[in-house]
Amino acid sequence: MQSFTLDAYAARSCPVKTHNAFHPGLSVPTRADESLREVFHGGVAFEAEVLHELLRGFTGSVLDARLLTDLPSAEQEQITLAAMAGGVQVLIAPLLPRDVDQHRSGRPDLLLRADDGGYHPAEIKFHRVSDPRREPATLTWSSLADPLTRHELPGRRFRHTWRLNDLLQLAHYHRMLQRIGRASGRPLAAVVGTDDIEGLGRVLSWVDLGLPVVPPSPRDLTDPYDVESVSALERYDSEHAFRVELALAASALAPGDPPLLEPIANRECSWCQWWDVCRPRLADDDLSLRISKSPLDVHEIQVLRDLGVATVTELAARDVDALLPDYLPRITHRIGAEERLRLAWRRSVLMARGVDFDRVTTGPIDLPAATVEIDLDIETSVGDRVYLWGFLVSDARDGSHYYRHFSAFEDLDDDAEVALAEAAMQWLHDLVDGVDALVVHYSDYEVVRLDRLARRSGSPALAWALQWGNTHFFDLFTVIRTHFFGTQGLGLKVVASKAAGFAWRDATPGGLNSQGWFDEALAGDTEAIRQAARQRVLEYNEDDVEATWHVRRWLRGLA
Repeated sequence: MQSFTLDAYAARSCPVKTHNAFHPGLSVPTRADESLREVFHGGVAFEAEVLHELLRGFTGSVLDARLLTDLPSAEQEQITLAAMAGGVQVLIAPLLPRDVDQHRSGRPDLLLRADDGGYHPAEIKFHRVSDPRREPATLTWSSLADPLTRHELPGRRFRHTWRLNDLLQLAHYHRMLQRIGRASGRPLAAVVGTDDIEGLGRVLSWVDLGLPVVPPSPRDLTDPYDVESVSALERYDSEHAFRVELALAASALAPGDPPLLEPIANRECSWCQWWDVCRPRLADDDLSLRISKSPLDVHEIQVLRDLGVATVTELAARDVDALLPDYLPRITHRIGAEERLRLAWRRSVLMARGVDFDRVTTGPIDLPAATVEIDLDIETSVGDRVYLWGFLVSDARDGSHYYRHFSAFEDLDDDAEVALAEAAMQWLHDLVDGVDALVVHYSDYEVVRLDRLARRSGSPALAWALQWGNTHFFDLFTVIRTHFFGTQGLGLKVVASKAAGFAWRDATPGGLNSQGWFDEALAGDTEAIRQAARQRVLEYNEDDVEATWHVRRWLRGLA
C-alpha cells in the first residue's frame, strides 16, 4: 500500500484534481494563481473575524494552534494530542495526526469538546448555512461565546443539500478523530456561516453527520428509481474511497500514459491550479465549458458524453425527446433533471445560432418613467456592511446627468452603517420632495438591505424610504426576466454589455472583487495604494448605475 494522504478538500473537490496530482506525467503549473487569492480573500477575513469574536467571548480553555504553524508538523500533532488528552475545551486550527493507513490528513478550523470527552469538528464558512422554514423544522445552535452549549431554534433548518461540501469536510475530520480515539460517540459537527439570525447574530449551526439527509453519489446508484438519502458520513466514505482508488490507479501509470479521467469544467476551475492542464483537453465548444449559467453538473455532463453529446453543437442538433429515455434513468440524483436538460438544449440552440438573448415576448416593453430618474446600487464589505450607496441622477428639467455617492471607507459598526444609510436617504428625500421621481435598481438586493437596516434601527429616515419606495422604487430585473431569455443568464453585467453595449472601466468588475478593493482601501501599504483602491471602488459603483441607465435606454429603444 502506498504511503500518501488526502486532505479534507479532496472528497468534496473535483476528482480530476486527485488524479492529476498522482499522475507521474503531470505536474502542477508553476504560474501564480491570482484567482485563488481572490476567491478565498473574503473567506480568510471572515474566519479571522469569527475566531476573534469567539476568543473575546469564550471564557473556557483554548488552544490556538495558529500560533504553532512554524513548528515541525510532528510537534504540532503532539501538541494537539496533548491538548485533547488534557481536556482543552476549544482547539483552534489544530493539526490532526496524519493517518497514512486510511490516507487522511487535516487541520479543522475548530475542535469542540463534547460531554463524553470526545471532540466535534467545526468549520467557518463564508456563506449562509441555514434557512427559515415554514414547515416544522429546528436548528440546533450555539453562540460563539459559549460554543459547547447547544440550543434549539424552531422555524429554521440547516441547508444539508446546498452545503454538502461542508458536511463532507466535517465527515473527514470526524473519521480522523475516530482513528485516534478522540471522536465523540455522537457524530455531531458545526458550521459558522454568514447567517445573521435575528436576536442571535452569528452562531454555530449543528448537524448530525449520521442522519440520512444528503443524496448518495451518482456512482453508487444501482436502482435509478430508488434513490434514498444517505448520511454525510456514508457519502464521504464513498467519495474518499473513490479518490483513494484514483490516486492509486494514477500512480501506477507511466509518465506517457493518457489520463484516466477527462476533465469536465465546473465552478472550481476558475481558481484551480490545474486549469492550465485541463483546459487544452477541452474542446472550445464543450458543453461544460460554454454553458456557465444553470450549468449541468459533472455527472450530467458525463452521461451526455457517454450518449455521444459532448459539445453545444451536438446537443443543439439532438432531439431531446429521443435523448431522454436513455438519459433520465441515469440522472435520478437531480430533481428536475428533464427541465435542466431542456434548458441546456435551449441555450445550446441559441449559442449555435450566435444569439445571446432571445426575446420571449412581442410588442413594446412598458417601462415607468419620471421627471427625475435615479439609478441606485450599493456595495457591501466582506463583513456584510453596506459601506457605499451610489446614485445616478437623470433630471429631465435641466438635462443634468450626474453621479452622487455616500461612502465610508472604514470598519463600520451597526450605528455607523445606519448613519451612512440615513445620510443617503435624507439626501434622496430632499431630492425627490415634491418631484415626479423614480428610483431604479437591478434585483431586490438594495431594497432588502434597506429593509434590514430600517427594521434593526427604527430610523424614521429609513422608514420613509421604504414607504416611499413602495410606489417609487422599480426593479429593472423583473422586466428583463419577463421579456428575455439569456444564454449566459440575465445578470446586469451580461445584459448591459451584450445587449446595451455598455462597458465597465475596470477590466475585472464584480462584487467579489470590489470587496477586495474595499479591504485594500482600508489596509493598503501606502496612502497612494489606499486612494487608488477607493477610486477603483467608486468608479466601479458609478459604472454599475450607468449600466442600469444604459439598459433602460436600450429597452425603450426596442420596437
